[in-house]
Amino acid sequence: MDWSNKTLTFITGSLTDGGAERVMSILANQCAEMGANVSVIIMREKERTYSLSEKVRCYQIKTKHDKLTPLRRICALHRIIKSEDVGTLIPFLPIISLYTLIANIGVGRRIIMSERADPNISVFSKNMSMKDRIGNLLMRKLGLFRLADWMVFQTPDAQKWYSKDIQKKSCIIPNPLDTEHLPKRYHGEREKRIVAAGRFSEEKNFPMLLKAFAVFHSQHPDYSLDLYGDGPQRMQYEKICTDLGIRDAVEMPGFVRDLTDKINKAAIYISTSNHEGISNSMLEALGMGIPTIVTDCPVGGSRMFVHTDKNGILISMNDCNALVKGMIKIVSDLKYAEEISKNAEQIRIQLSAQNICSRWLELV
Repeated sequence: MDWSNKTLTFITGSLTDGGAERVMSILANQCAEMGANVSVIIMREKERTYSLSEKVRCYQIKTKHDKLTPLRRICALHRIIKSEDVGTLIPFLPIISLYTLIANIGVGRRIIMSERADPNISVFSKNMSMKDRIGNLLMRKLGLFRLADWMVFQTPDAQKWYSKDIQKKSCIIPNPLDTEHLPKRYHGEREKRIVAAGRFSEEKNFPMLLKAFAVFHSQHPDYSLDLYGDGPQRMQYEKICTDLGIRDAVEMPGFVRDLTDKINKAAIYISTSNHEGISNSMLEALGMGIPTIVTDCPVGGSRMFVHTDKNGILISMNDCNALVKGMIKIVSDLKYAEEISKNAEQIRIQLSAQNICSRWLELV
């Protein structure tokens, strides 16, 4: 299909870490590759972790840093969307959506907004900055998302959280998989490693994983755990490992850019989150055919894609015993592990970047 008549601009705070930012980079690159006219506006001066194609126009706002910085950024955004051929605006995350609404005053660009997380998250969450609290309060709690021309949700559960008038002008589009760069399913004997990835913060519930691994490790001492990521709870995790006697069996390598290459041969991928939009690392693990165990957390992204005994294992949140049983089942029954691995790999077709971007471009 010819998408050359489609012009769209993604707006983000940065392209540095973060699941939403990663998804945005995949969407922008693939839409441009498919022939659409694509721009990305980055509202902060942070160094980019995720790269953009040469086919994507990029505007990075640079302003003086003081108490008026948010206002300066909004004014700069206003100038860009007023003077440049940016087409439909697609901001990610509540605070960026708020900035876009304000910047669009007097310009009148069409805006497609997108819910990328669990809308139940409290504005008083310890891990949320003040500006994000404001964005969540105004966009989610006070309903400014209804000012969008259209809304995109990742899951039906997230969509149902919002009012009927928002639901009427919305659709569900899950995250894409960058299958061009995602390693294919490994067919050899898997390494005796269990892997997990994410920010070291409360919502990821990694203490449950460490406790479950300690029980598992007492029966399978030849297995290790690699916990990729970093964050405010690192020292707490290290203490838990020491108290449980598993410090020598657990590695915490930090954030790595080549995560998929590092975990492709792992025996099990685990996510113990208490809330997620749709976990990108979970989708990638499934796409690589890594036997996967995930919690059935809000807002339903896990249950959309993981079906117990078919392509992985879905467990209840905070169910440490179920996690231990799942780990033991996968490493003890290699035929079972191979079967769910094969079935999981099929998600590569369903969530290919081309398929997902076609759905986005149809909206524009």
